[in-house]
Amino acid sequence: MYLGIDVGGTHTDAVIMDAGKVRVSCKKTTNHNDLLESVRAALSEVLADIPPSAVTRLNLSTTLSTNAIVQGRIEDVGVLVSAGPGMDPEDFRIGPSYHVLHGSIDHRGHEILALDAAELDQAANACRDMGIQAYAVATKFSTRNPAQENQILDRIQDQAAVATLGHRLSGLLNFPRRVATAYYNSAVWRIYNGFADAVEDAARELGLTAP
Repeated sequence: MYLGIDVGGTHTDAVIMDAGKVRVSCKKTTNHNDLLESVRAALSEVLADIPPSAVTRLNLSTTLSTNAIVQGRIEDVGVLVSAGPGMDPEDFRIGPSYHVLHGSIDHRGHEILALDAAELDQAANACRDMGIQAYAVATKFSTRNPAQENQILDRIQDQAAVATLGHRLSGLLNFPRRVATAYYNSAVWRIYNGFADAVEDAARELGLTAP
């Protein structure tokens, strides 16, 4: 049997499928102040007459992150970027704390210009003074050589609750997309983690062990 749960902005839905057919389903109101309560209620109802051991797979989905982006309820993110010649990172400015750093890696992965440590300190301190805990880091050719992204991470990791690095998101060379994706990934991380934690806790309480 497959168990699916979807946590949305209005409702939390759960369904159990058996041999391609719906065995049982339910819909609960999503309590944004207590996602665990919403998930627990939905799972408890569909598992009322089904032993947790019969569930062989748990499938998850949520629109909480998308809703937060659309409604402007995302976390402030410190964005640290560098590109080098041929592209102006200012064209991709996003968020309230966007910092363009000098430094560049060429398309072969060779460092052309080292990061300026003082400039990096200034940007990191500005983010810290704003109370920012989520960070996005993207350099133009980090997919060829992530050294400068890693150097930026080394500087901010003690003040960051989360830091998304562009080269960890994709191996493609689309720098503008990596800037935006890193930003939004960090902007919703707390919301998504709340969802993931609620599902894990509820599954553990109810004895679900399926992957």
